[in-house]
Amino acid sequence: MTKVTKRNQFVAVQEILTGLGETDRADFIGAQIALIDKRKTADRKPTKAQEANAEIKESIVETLIGFDGLTATEVAGTEDISVQKASQLLTQLVAAEIVIRVEGKGKEKTKFSLANRAEVDAAE
Repeated sequence: MTKVTKRNQFVAVQEILTGLGETDRADFIGAQIALIDKRKTADRKPTKAQEANAEIKESIVETLIGFDGLTATEVAGTEDISVQKASQLLTQLVAAEIVIRVEGKGKEKTKFSLANRAEVDAAE
């Protein structure tokens, strides 16, 4: 089952109107579809928060270079941000495959370290 979107609805209405011979209304709906497509492909600048988060992420990566692995709490302490924000940014870095997540067993906490740690060690 396909997701019902505004664009999909407009396409269906346009097909119905075209079948009924309502070309003026079908053209109008076609213009609305074009607007949706244009909005979808528009280049957007990052927000101020996204720009600030990018700087914090760079700092987190630089911090992780010096350690084998840090918890989200330890990262939050070094960056002077909340643990929730540190966790969110670390999760984004994991999704970008810059950082890896190492699950702890028992009382050991989950730690984060650089994904390409071997390359960093070789460079030093």
